[in-house]
Amino acid sequence: MSDSTQSTIKWRCPSNIAIIKYWGKKEHQIPANPSVSMTLSAAFTEIEIDLTKKTNPDTVLNYFFEGKKNEAFEKRILHFLPAVSAWLPVLSTHALTINSHNSFPHSAGIASSASSFGALALGLLDASYPGKYENDRQSFLKEASRIARLGSGSACRSMAAPFCLWGEDEIFSGSNDEYAVPVGPVHPVFQNIADSIIIVDDSAKAISSSQGHALMKDHEFAAQRFEQAGKHTRELLAILGTGDWEKFIRITESEALTLHAMMMSSPTPFLLMKPGTLSVIQTVQSFRKEENLPLCFTLDAGPNVHILYPADISISVRPLLEEIQKTGNYRIIQDQTGKGPEKLR
Repeated sequence: MSDSTQSTIKWRCPSNIAIIKYWGKKEHQIPANPSVSMTLSAAFTEIEIDLTKKTNPDTVLNYFFEGKKNEAFEKRILHFLPAVSAWLPVLSTHALTINSHNSFPHSAGIASSASSFGALALGLLDASYPGKYENDRQSFLKEASRIARLGSGSACRSMAAPFCLWGEDEIFSGSNDEYAVPVGPVHPVFQNIADSIIIVDDSAKAISSSQGHALMKDHEFAAQRFEQAGKHTRELLAILGTGDWEKFIRITESEALTLHAMMMSSPTPFLLMKPGTLSVIQTVQSFRKEENLPLCFTLDAGPNVHILYPADISISVRPLLEEIQKTGNYRIIQDQTGKGPEKLR
């Protein structure tokens, strides 16, 4: 950080959608199983951080979301900062005013915590070590991923593109529980995937992801699930290299349904899918069979559906989206594979 009393840093960080699901964690945001995600493009968070030299040690943070004070998320950040202060010396010398903006609506089936904590980690790391990583973007993103993980586990997967692996796996050299790493090489057919996000229900979820993760500790099927996730991870990494859409579809949909099966069979069962979720899934599967097109669905920990397909068949997929929109009057957000974070200031 320079000696000036005030400076501003601004970063954009995309969200991501997990293909291999992360569900269950250990202490310090260490995942119970590896996960693989696709980095998005149009769904992102922009965070502007104004840093002012402290005159009062108690002055730490003011957080604004979409121009308004947001005390709920500010509390999450205040809980996060002490956990990462050892890596971010700027926190001991400067107070923060944070202005955050999302490109997507709240509760839209997009991981806003991932993009928000990702952008925050990028900005704070940049402020702490100006110029240090100027010629080493890979190391910078690895450290940002490690820091972001402590705010939101899935945030660590937003630091590279088009696909990221988070969680140690003996088959994949360089994989780590503390940060995500880019997956590659990726076959050309998987480098430009469209993601049509069907907003079945935009109300607040009945149970948070953190509560859901905790329920895996005593889950009857936890061991089998973690073993399955590891197996699927290794299979998917091979598929991403060979370009096999049929196998990609099988694993992607299996993971989505298994995630929700874990919820429904938890010690305290809960259901986040809605009737519309199942209707959309059945429509997708019927359309795929009738038209013989490479497309599939995935779900996050909620009711909304992501439809994935090669971007170059978007025109052929349009009738499916029109049918879904007409049947349920659902809002659809269009996204695709992205290129990772971007510094704006």
